[in-house]
Amino acid sequence: MPDRMPQRLLWSFTALAIALAPHVPRLPVWITLTVAAAAAWRLVAATRGWPVPGALLRAVMAAAGFAAVLGSYKTVNGLEAGTALLTVTLSLKILETRQRRDFQVLAFIAWFLVIAELLYDQTLLSLPYLVVSSTFIALSLLQSARIGPPLTRRRATGLALRLLALSVPLAAVMFLLFPRVPGPFWALPQVGGSGSTGLSDTMSPGSISKLVRSEAVAFRASFISEPPPPAARYWRGPVLERFDGRTWSEGIRYPLKNGAVRYPGSAATYRLLIEPSGQPWIPALDVARTWSAENAFMTHDFRLVARQKIDQVTAVDLTSYPDAIGDLELSEWRRVQYTDLPETGNPRTRTLAATLRETYATDEGVIDGALARFTRESFWYTLEPPALAGTDRVDGFMFESRRGFCEHYASAFTVLMRAAGIPARVVTGYHGGEHNPISDRMVVRQSDAHAWAEVWLEGAGWRRVDPTGAIAPERVLDGLDLDLAGDRMAERRFGGSFLLGYRLEMAWDAMDSLWNEWVLSYGPERQQEFLTRLGLDNPDWRNLVLILTSIVAGAMTLFTAWLAWHYRPAPMDEAGRLYRRVCRRLAATGIVRQPWEGPTTYARRISGSHPELAPRVTDFARTYVRVRYGPGPDPGALAQLRRQARGIRLPWHWPRPSPRQR
Repeated sequence: MPDRMPQRLLWSFTALAIALAPHVPRLPVWITLTVAAAAAWRLVAATRGWPVPGALLRAVMAAAGFAAVLGSYKTVNGLEAGTALLTVTLSLKILETRQRRDFQVLAFIAWFLVIAELLYDQTLLSLPYLVVSSTFIALSLLQSARIGPPLTRRRATGLALRLLALSVPLAAVMFLLFPRVPGPFWALPQVGGSGSTGLSDTMSPGSISKLVRSEAVAFRASFISEPPPPAARYWRGPVLERFDGRTWSEGIRYPLKNGAVRYPGSAATYRLLIEPSGQPWIPALDVARTWSAENAFMTHDFRLVARQKIDQVTAVDLTSYPDAIGDLELSEWRRVQYTDLPETGNPRTRTLAATLRETYATDEGVIDGALARFTRESFWYTLEPPALAGTDRVDGFMFESRRGFCEHYASAFTVLMRAAGIPARVVTGYHGGEHNPISDRMVVRQSDAHAWAEVWLEGAGWRRVDPTGAIAPERVLDGLDLDLAGDRMAERRFGGSFLLGYRLEMAWDAMDSLWNEWVLSYGPERQQEFLTRLGLDNPDWRNLVLILTSIVAGAMTLFTAWLAWHYRPAPMDEAGRLYRRVCRRLAATGIVRQPWEGPTTYARRISGSHPELAPRVTDFARTYVRVRYGPGPDPGALAQLRRQARGIRLPWHWPRPSPRQR
């Protein structure tokens, strides 16, 4: 084994490098350098025959590594610190690798590193990493932990792939039938808020325009009923009701009272696949009436909110009523809440509100007059508005720059309505969406983020008003930002062909959507749906365990039977059967052939103890050797061997040999 040690180490280190690669950007540099130094030293030591470090030195190094991880992370718990500690342990194990068991431990550490990477990233892009890393870990086990010499690369690769292929059906059955708990079993909260994107519970100038520059998918929707027209696809997010002169923020989230909403008109039935955002918002169409998420509730301002942050892909089935009417009656304290403004600031906007109130007799007239002003005067819709300085930023936008994005218009319009005494609030969310013809799903991206206003009217309840439509109606009709339309189309040109690039993008999105729905969000609801399709209605966890155990036991039984058949002993030829039959006859009289005795030696021993058998036994042994070990088949010799075997017959009263004769 020592002469093959460097080769075995190289196989093992290759698998470890692939398993560790995605963790390197997250690990401190000193940990990566420690693993690389340990691997390099071990290869040199194996080549030159150096001994591995002693137990005392390894114990000191382990204590130092533990202290270093604790000093770097201030803890050894959690995903990041735990991965770092596991990597440091790996470097120590590399230094003492000698026996087959040590290589097996290295392979197990590599698999733990792969599992740890799944806790960071479960997207479809992680699938190639899983396949490649698992294949190389299996290869390292075959090459470094085997007793004999290493296999050829081609044979070892084929064997590793066959082993992994054999494990896929069993893994699929266990994944589909193992009793599920809410959420994917690998889900952990995002570390340090990493990966959290999307809307927040505050809005200030520029917050949504920065978000709109992201092409990341926010969620996908598949409609069972007819989807609403593009202009009505408002996906509701945080509702902002507090204003400090610059920033809007949400109020208290208390549940919706029964009877506060009426649901006339037709319903839209659909399913959302929500990407991780680190926020609790479920972006439902206005206004959701039913939903499958048990941990979600509807707030008083018609937001659908989960009780925990959405840190993994989440599937929710919903029914919404676009023509719903909410809050036909508004209490006095809520009227005060939705007309509240800072005591001072934005005097010109307040003056404009007073002018509108004097000009129009009704609230509807004030709203229409404000929208007409946006349409009539020179306002521009842009992602890069000039910075607003000073404390009166609404005045600066309304009367000076007049350039802004949807949050500027929604904020200014809401302030104007409140100044005119009309209850109003800002609603953020998403608008529109892009239909994927391959998956038949609507893809809503962060670039579809939008802000609009809601006003309360006597006898009509809350009414949506989107002032952006007065400035850029295409933004509302198409759900696509004008400034980004050209850039997005240009980015989709793949090799000069728009159609090819578009199809590739939609095909990838369709695959990603299936991965999210059937793998990442495969929870109790999806499992129940799958089992219902199989004809298993409402199975509890006991039945699932019983079914799973039966399938696994049946699969293992079939696999064991196949192994027994595949590796069964080769059938014995006729010459061997004749020789075995003669040996049994002689053993019945006490002349037992010893395991180390060949035919000639056995015949010689029989001739010495029983001279009367010598001619027949010697001739039989000589013929058997010629038939069995001759250059080719000899039918004549085989026929002679049959006759000689029949001639060796002992009478029943044959005297047993003495122990010395045996």
